[in-house]
Amino acid sequence: MKARPMRRSQAGMDGMKDDGRRTKDEPGAGVGIGTSRARTLVTMLGFVILVLSLAGCGKSQPASLIEFFPSAGVVPGWTPSREVELYDRENIYDLVDGQAESFFAYGFERVAVQDYENAAGAALSVEIWQLATPADAYGLFTAGIAGSPVDVGNDGDQDPGRRLLFWQDRYAVHVRARQELEAAELQRVAGEVSTALPAGGERPELLGRLPSDGLVERSALFFHEEISIQDRLWLGGENLLGLGPQVDGVLGQYDVDGTVARLLLVQYPDARAAAAGLAALESGDIGGLAAANVRDMLLGAVLGEIDKAAAEMLLEDALSDG
Repeated sequence: MKARPMRRSQAGMDGMKDDGRRTKDEPGAGVGIGTSRARTLVTMLGFVILVLSLAGCGKSQPASLIEFFPSAGVVPGWTPSREVELYDRENIYDLVDGQAESFFAYGFERVAVQDYENAAGAALSVEIWQLATPADAYGLFTAGIAGSPVDVGNDGDQDPGRRLLFWQDRYAVHVRARQELEAAELQRVAGEVSTALPAGGERPELLGRLPSDGLVERSALFFHEEISIQDRLWLGGENLLGLGPQVDGVLGQYDVDGTVARLLLVQYPDARAAAAGLAALESGDIGGLAAANVRDMLLGAVLGEIDKAAAEMLLEDALSDG
């Protein structure tokens, strides 16, 4: 953090006698240093103390993502193979050309990538994504779930020996193997990253609105933008629902008597926006819309080849305050 230049107050200026020099009868006269010079030294000393204190404050927060990566020897057998690569909103396209908007939709701030290798020539990479909030980190994590649970960080997900994904605080971590490895190898590397990261991270409150009965395990997707749900729920490729950074949404998959259904919940900043979203949804040509309604600022919709009565029951359960 940059220290601000110290300014002498007007009261201090007014308190100086004449030109700031002591008379010979005043205490301290003859010491060999004038009052003006003494004040200057005190001011400089205060400035130095301020700078040092600010530098100390900075130690509680990482200067970069680099310190979260395991260094050589931390994970037995694995050594960094090159320098950490850092990306922000200006150069993220160099890492995920054509996909940057998918990360911007979750409050992307920066990402760092570190490659590792072992003595046998096997290689893996670790990506640490820093998002705006823990909810965004959780959302980006849910967008990438594709495997089985693993006990690393929050809600770890893995394709054993190939990839491992977890979120923690406002960070999402992705460990990728360049070739198939023992699952324990990826877990050890991911575990060291988890230990280095800030602990915790609360899931979005809206997630609690999804009824548990019939919900397919690990199917919930948290989002803000329409781009995040396109591959699971097609709404015409347009922002039909008026989604955006100030809007929270969750999409869950349900098994209702052997029929697949999706429950969409969108929390708007105000009731007017929710009503507008409902009107747009009902007037749009959306296939499989079985039920839709709003409750204050919350929009809910059930889509799929599901019995209308069952759809309305599921929706009422989600929108109910009880």
